[in-house]
Amino acid sequence: MRALNSLTQNLIESLIQLLKQPGQDALQTLAVCAPALIEQLQQIQERAVDRRDIGPQIKAALDEWLQQHPQPDTAEAALMEALRRQALIPLLAVPGTPK
Repeated sequence: MRALNSLTQNLIESLIQLLKQPGQDALQTLAVCAPALIEQLQQIQERAVDRRDIGPQIKAALDEWLQQHPQPDTAEAALMEALRRQALIPLLAVPGTPK
């Protein structure tokens, strides 16, 4: 997954601040910066990774690796739980049950 670059981070923070203060000044600012905002948002959309798509891929690769390199059940369950807590894999299998 990609980290936000500083330009994208600044753009998001600026947009949030503008939207928190609706009014004529905010509308004028948005009108001026709209082309740059649209361009950056389109780039984000093109490069974004949907976790719903990548989660099953990570889970499948991890399952394959664990088949090739068996680990104690407790270690495998702890790893899966840690990945689930970070929302890196979906809740597809319960640790300790057949896959």
